[in-house]
Amino acid sequence: MNTFEELFDDLKGKAKTVYGTASKMTSDAVDIGKVRYQIKQTQWEIEKTYARIGAVVYESKKGGENLDDVIALAIAEVDAHNERLEELERRLRSYKRVDKCPACGKENDVDASFCSRCGATLVREQPVEEPENEGEE
Repeated sequence: MNTFEELFDDLKGKAKTVYGTASKMTSDAVDIGKVRYQIKQTQWEIEKTYARIGAVVYESKKGGENLDDVIALAIAEVDAHNERLEELERRLRSYKRVDKCPACGKENDVDASFCSRCGATLVREQPVEEPENEGEE
């Protein structure tokens, strides 16, 4: 093989590496955007449910009805949304390569052993598995 062919093969290999890296970074950026959107949607659902709880409590007190069962269902709905929100935030942190401090909540680099804010020992979060077919809106 002559020098030109070796140079061309080397350049071709580097171009493939750059393309692969750029493709991965673009894919991650799109995924991060989707997760952030899902976080905002979930936060909005929580706010709407809080408003419904307030309206039900108001009507319950005003009308003298016992609507505790309806309130309990709405509370369960908020709890489910909060679980989803935590899972989405964990997934976002895994993309950003940060872990949340269990003591103060500060995000720290995944390689850090101690929190940069409070000094607490950091515990590694378990990686979040990507859902196969998640409903996207």
